[in-house]
Amino acid sequence: MWKELMGWMGAALGFEPALFELHGLPPQLAGFFARECAGGLDSFIAEMRARFHAREVDERRRSSCQHKALARRDFSTIYTTNFEHHIEEALRDAGKEAVALARFDDFARCPAQGACHVIKFHGDLDWPETVVLTESQYFGRLRLEAAPDQRLRADLLSNSFLFLGYSFGDVDIRYIWYRMEQMRIEGSPQLARRASNRRGYWATFGAGLVQPALLEDWHIDVIELDPNDKTKSVVDLLDALDA
Repeated sequence: MWKELMGWMGAALGFEPALFELHGLPPQLAGFFARECAGGLDSFIAEMRARFHAREVDERRRSSCQHKALARRDFSTIYTTNFEHHIEEALRDAGKEAVALARFDDFARCPAQGACHVIKFHGDLDWPETVVLTESQYFGRLRLEAAPDQRLRADLLSNSFLFLGYSFGDVDIRYIWYRMEQMRIEGSPQLARRASNRRGYWATFGAGLVQPALLEDWHIDVIELDPNDKTKSVVDLLDALDA
């Protein structure tokens, strides 16, 4: 969780973790850490890689119902804002071929056909220069001009997307939804008709009345899951996709 990550940063800078998070939003605090810490974010990314890829974390992934359910599906492409390797490793645990794409070179070399392409939308811990943590890095990505963004634009034109794990407050994903709608409006009438018939799907644990109405204007259907048993709800949704 962001709270824990910010606690690590605060402790490294001499702050009480619970107090450090009061000084700004996580991307702002990450920017402060990059400014104040010798070597910028490199030491923090190395710490993330060591903790997220630790043996006990790998063992938790292998017993994770959600990772197993995800690996049961035959997705050709998965976009993730996670930095670590657990989605692609879950696919490999299930005997499937997976390739992670984060750098320009990853996209330029024509990734293996037949493998699930796991696109690391905010970077990969194995390639620190790709990781998006600070506010400035997020603003840069909102231009939607990097290699993962170009791939996303192409995929959005011809595929339906299921969005899992995002909140209504995630500005970056809302901007992507907005751009999806703009592509429909700006395209040819024939393209616009085809695109308007293609829905996106967003799974949440509580939508209320306002957000589904707003998302309807962007051709996105809301799937409400059970907040009392989030793990089972996600597993049931993934397993129902082939039904």
